[in-house]
Amino acid sequence: MNVCKNFKFLRIAQLCIRNFSGSNRLTAAAGALGARGSSNGGFILEPLTTRELIRVHGAEAVPFLQGLVTNDVSRLQEPHGAASIYALFLNRNGRVMYDTIIYRTNDPDTFLLECDRDASSDFRRHLRTYRVRKRIDIDTVDDEYVPWVLYNEQKQQHLVSASKSNDLFVTTDPRIDGLGTRILAPTDLDQGALSKRLWRNHEVVAAPHTSDDNYQLLRYKQGIGEGIEELPPGKCFPLEANADYLNGVSFNKGCYVGQELTARVHHSGVIRKRYMPVRFTAPVSSNYTVKSVAGANLGRVLGHSQNRGVALLRIEPVLGGQQQLVLDGERCYVDRPQWWPNDAVSNKRMFAAVE
Repeated sequence: MNVCKNFKFLRIAQLCIRNFSGSNRLTAAAGALGARGSSNGGFILEPLTTRELIRVHGAEAVPFLQGLVTNDVSRLQEPHGAASIYALFLNRNGRVMYDTIIYRTNDPDTFLLECDRDASSDFRRHLRTYRVRKRIDIDTVDDEYVPWVLYNEQKQQHLVSASKSNDLFVTTDPRIDGLGTRILAPTDLDQGALSKRLWRNHEVVAAPHTSDDNYQLLRYKQGIGEGIEELPPGKCFPLEANADYLNGVSFNKGCYVGQELTARVHHSGVIRKRYMPVRFTAPVSSNYTVKSVAGANLGRVLGHSQNRGVALLRIEPVLGGQQQLVLDGERCYVDRPQWWPNDAVSNKRMFAAVE
């Protein structure tokens, strides 16, 4: 099966990680990390069933994407550049529409975009709206490839490995190290087969996910939103979604849809709310509003599982004070993400309201 029409794609066989050098060094790094991970709880290998891959192919693919996303797509064309980047699509008012991870391929005119499966049709329609007369093909490769994630929560490390197989693409998550490694694999590979294809001699033992140990909970503990449920289209700004902390926005590239407001907020330092991780002391009902004991609304939970969740919250009262937080009358706690920069909340201008 060919994913692309006019070149020999070989089932993403030639997808490469050119930002690393030397297969011997990669193999050694993989073995060393695997040994550490397996002795401390091991790795979890999980298919991302809520995510889908969209192919954008054409001679004008780079300028097309460059004018739509918050990050600098040209980085993917550099000889030793990134293998993938995190980015957001915005509307004209500068609010988030869709989140994505963009993967490069050996063909400079072809990119794979990871998106929320439930938003796939709308996402492709959004892309085609801006295609106009550009020579761009946009379609799904959902019937051929599935994104997987591999992580070790205890170590908060990712596996850096070049697959020996010819049809796998392995790259670290471009957001933060704690989210592990992304793997794009053919749909006919189950967990056992994928594990064998990834590592020789069982250097890494990867277990399946469970209800108590899975990628969703991992994201919630980190305070990272993903997909249209947690990043509702048109509801938040990219810096509120921590795009600046997640390597998801470039302030040096040219114009793109929604760029003006994003740049203005960045340069003014005026950010009122951000996504943060939440811990609950009671099951979450249908009321998702986080309040102070005095009854002031501080934000809203956008996603939750078990006793963890991710919420868009006002920075100053949540992190700048000592007041208690409640959700539906029950106590809850907000943690400052460890991956935030040290000076993330030190600038008092950050606490001002965004107009």
